[in-house]
Amino acid sequence: MSDGTSGWVIVLLRLPVFYNPDAAAHRAPVEDDKFIGTAEELAQRFGGGTLFVFRHDPPRGFWWNEGIVDRDVLALIEVDVPDTEGSREWLRTYARDVLRERFRQKAIYLKFVGPVEQLIVSEEEVGNED
Repeated sequence: MSDGTSGWVIVLLRLPVFYNPDAAAHRAPVEDDKFIGTAEELAQRFGGGTLFVFRHDPPRGFWWNEGIVDRDVLALIEVDVPDTEGSREWLRTYARDVLRERFRQKAIYLKFVGPVEQLIVSEEEVGNED
């Protein structure tokens, strides 16, 4: 982790496209506004990100849970965050207190990948190369 003054990591949030099964084993789809709302909250906190909701050939998650392999169809949010303990703690609390309830999950998996090198190419920068 960085000293808090520089450095970035990518956070990957894997979110279910379907709620966990009900008593009749039916899995209702998660409403699109829950993905959009989550992406907007993360953008407000960290400045932006990317939401991937796969309609064809979606990624599938597998994990061991109480003696069986659970499976899920996933959406993904990717966001660059400062590599600080404050960012990690905010995300940990957000996943525990907001996302678990919103997506009706036992757990939310966050993956931190980094360090990240960022390059932002803007129209202004491109225009200056003439």
